[in-house]
Amino acid sequence: MKILTSLTFFGGLEEVGGNKILLEDGEVKLFLDFGKNFGKEKKYYREPFLKPKNEKHLLNLDLLPEIKGLYHDDNFPPIDGVIVSHPHLDHWGYVCFLDTRIPIYCGECTKKMILNYEFCSYSGTSSEYYLANFRKKSGREVYRDFNTFRTGDILDMENLKIEPVHVDHSIPAAYGFIIHTTSGKVAYTGDFRMHGPKSNMTRDFLDKASDYDIDYLIIEGTNITGAEISSESHVEQITDKLIKHTDGLVVISFSDRDVDRLNSIYRATKRNNRKLALSTKQAFLLRDLYKDPNIKVPDLRRDDIFVFGKEKSWLRAWEEEIHNEFNVLYGSDINSIQDRIVLAASYYDMNELMDVNPQAGSIFILSKSEPFDEAGEIQHEKLLNWCNHYGMPQYHVHASGHAMPHELKSVIKEISPNTMIPVHTERPLLFEKYVADLDVNFKSPILKEKISLSRK
Repeated sequence: MKILTSLTFFGGLEEVGGNKILLEDGEVKLFLDFGKNFGKEKKYYREPFLKPKNEKHLLNLDLLPEIKGLYHDDNFPPIDGVIVSHPHLDHWGYVCFLDTRIPIYCGECTKKMILNYEFCSYSGTSSEYYLANFRKKSGREVYRDFNTFRTGDILDMENLKIEPVHVDHSIPAAYGFIIHTTSGKVAYTGDFRMHGPKSNMTRDFLDKASDYDIDYLIIEGTNITGAEISSESHVEQITDKLIKHTDGLVVISFSDRDVDRLNSIYRATKRNNRKLALSTKQAFLLRDLYKDPNIKVPDLRRDDIFVFGKEKSWLRAWEEEIHNEFNVLYGSDINSIQDRIVLAASYYDMNELMDVNPQAGSIFILSKSEPFDEAGEIQHEKLLNWCNHYGMPQYHVHASGHAMPHELKSVIKEISPNTMIPVHTERPLLFEKYVADLDVNFKSPILKEKISLSRK
């Protein structure tokens, strides 16, 4: 009897993120990512005021795959695992709803970053919808089974042989995959870029994929529209220049998980003889990553870096650890030395800036993506109001974590698959027209519709 191989997409179609791709090969069933659908969730919820309490809410809104046995309180898990490509929530954020017996496969550092996120995101008593927890009484608790890998490893799952290969992205531990099935070879890029400081990692993935006759290439297309040409080195140069020409406080907002951006800002800060102030949450992550020999981050014990604390009557377990271990300064402490500080802060830190009281000549640098939805635009408008209140002009200095359109086309040419499948893009039709001159079949999936695979 012929073994049937198929792909079914339950997310990541005509949207950025929320990837949930079910790969079936005979009796083996595996999800490639199981991400949170931020855009669709925001249609119904506004965290922290209203959020889904369990999987039933998301199933009712068609945000989770309706597969018997996949979630809590069901009898038998119908899948063999979930492979997480990297530690951004839009690729793993719904894993918490899955049956606890379903194993999670991910990179070693991906596991570390997921657990770090969970440790500082939860303070309740129930473990039902969390992968891990950190409380003062019980310490660190992990509720799920993680199976980790690195580039060069091979995952054997009966009919499937999976080769993870690192790629460059705006977060450490990002991977693409070469998947050998009974019906051909599938390459899944995950999220990647060609213009980052570790572009050699993406090159490793492309070389590996090009060594095989790839039948199906599942490729992200985030930047198929609205792409802005820049690079991490350019971000560092501009940030350096802005700090150099600023007499007052420099406030900079960037993703606390973007390690490349952190390193760029830290180097620019040092060159201008300033000190970098990080949030407690950033420090909590940095301390964990510093222990990984494969990740280069600043040492929090240095005298040119410290933690920016918030005045609170009670600290959670993870906050208490950081405050006890490292140098913490508050807004009033920074006030008199602000012309020697680069302060990492976001919209949610604007109250604390009152104690800093930014002096004339201070600036605000937004070093992450501009808002792309109505909720983000509203928050950005409020941020501009704060900047206006403090007299800080705003600069936008950013480099994307995703490949540019011409780079996507180059990747497709180089791998030369029989069929390409777009994911993680709002404009699949535009993508199809852009690559129409390539000798490749373009298959735009339909949500929840099974695609049968066959060799070229």
